[in-house]
Parts: sequence; C-alpha cells; structure tokens
Amino acid sequence: MSLSDSFSFSARRYDFLTRLNPGYRRELRAAARQLAEALREQPPERPLIWDLGCGTGLSTRALLKTLPQARIVGIDASAGMLAEARTKSWPDGTRFVLGRVEQLEHNSAPELVEAPDAIFAAYLLRNVPRQHRTDVLKSLQRQLKPGAPLVLHDYSVSESRFAQVKWTIVCFAIIIPLGTLAGAKTSLFIYLWRSVMDNDSTQTVLGRLGAAGLHNVAVSTARGWHRRILHTYQAVKPGSRS
Repeated sequence: MSLSDSFSFSARRYDFLTRLNPGYRRELRAAARQLAEALREQPPERPLIWDLGCGTGLSTRALLKTLPQARIVGIDASAGMLAEARTKSWPDGTRFVLGRVEQLEHNSAPELVEAPDAIFAAYLLRNVPRQHRTDVLKSLQRQLKPGAPLVLHDYSVSESRFAQVKWTIVCFAIIIPLGTLAGAKTSLFIYLWRSVMDNDSTQTVLGRLGAAGLHNVAVSTARGWHRRILHTYQAVKPGSRS
C-alpha cells in the first residue's frame, strides 16, 4: 500500500487522532498566524493561498481562522483525505485539488492557474523523497507571486538527542497505541515516527530554502511538548508585490 493510500485508509480517523495530540491544532494556528503576519505588508484584499498537504482540511481551517477573507486552494495527494475535507462546511472561495507537490507545475486543474499570494505547507516536505526536496522548493518559488511568503510547518529532531527520545516515547506510548485502537493503519504511525527521526535538520531545511532562491529564511520552534520537535520555517520570494 502506498503512502497516499495509507492516508486515505485512515482519513476518517485522522481528525479524531489529531485531537489526542495536545497542542497540534494550537501550533497549526500559530503557524498560520506567521503566514498572516508575513502578508500584512501590502496585503491583497482577498489573498489566494495554496495549502499544500491539506489532508482533511485542518490546516485549511487554521488558515481561515486567521485570514477569514482568504481564498484557499487545498492540495493533497490522498483522494481519501480530500474526500473527508469536502464533507465539511467551507466558505466561498475554498477549493480542493488532488495532486502531488512534485508535479504541481504540470497540474492542469483550473484552480491552480492563478499564482498564489502565499503558500502554506504543514507536514509535507518530510514526505517528499529527500533527493527531490530542494527541487520542490524551487518549483514553489517559481509559482509564487513576487514578494509572496512561504511557510513550512513540520517535525525535525535530528539536532537534539533529547527531542529524539521525547518523540520516540510519545509515538510508542501514545500515538501508535491510540492509532491502532482507533482502527487506523499501524504502519502509517510507524512511518510517522521513522520519517521524523530521519527528517532533515532545521539547518538543512533553511539551506534548501536558500538554494531554492527564497530570501529572509528563518525558523522558530513550537511551545509545550513540541518544543525542539516541531518547527515553523518562513521565507519570501524576491521581488515586490504589485
């Protein structure tokens, strides 16, 4: 079973499982606020935001709570996750598109014709094969409008032994048992643990953002038990907004 198929299988349980993760939604909203802050200089009246790896729409909801006037296109490679997202109530201007981030420039969906004013990607880059990550960021840089921000939100523990131990304990004592009890694919949560343990360091991600031609790159860590485990990266495409 592919990774996208595993996500599709677990889509109906995904929202429930994230509620068991203290601070998960709070930190999504905090990352969305960072994007909103980056848009505050010369903000578009109704900014178009691409929400990459939107899943069941939790990140989409976080963006709308912060930027209720935004037009959001949620994009995900899992048909099951998008089906779950579409069952929810959304304001006009919110749309969902099936697609892989690696192939986004070649996606013919009409929702992707207009260049975005900002891109938000939560828990996405880690799921892209390592050899393609910088190329994906270069592709996103090309698709953004000049002066537009990019915000990434994801786990990284390689720079802290304490963070690695904390992440492993949380996964095997809480996340994996609860996921199994809820009927989700256990293999998906094993993958979650391993992919975070093997993920790029924060400095590597910052280097990738710079190599992609993005400026003003920065990273911050989350609060609570997520501290030094969960990080939010910011960058901006060179140029000025018209």
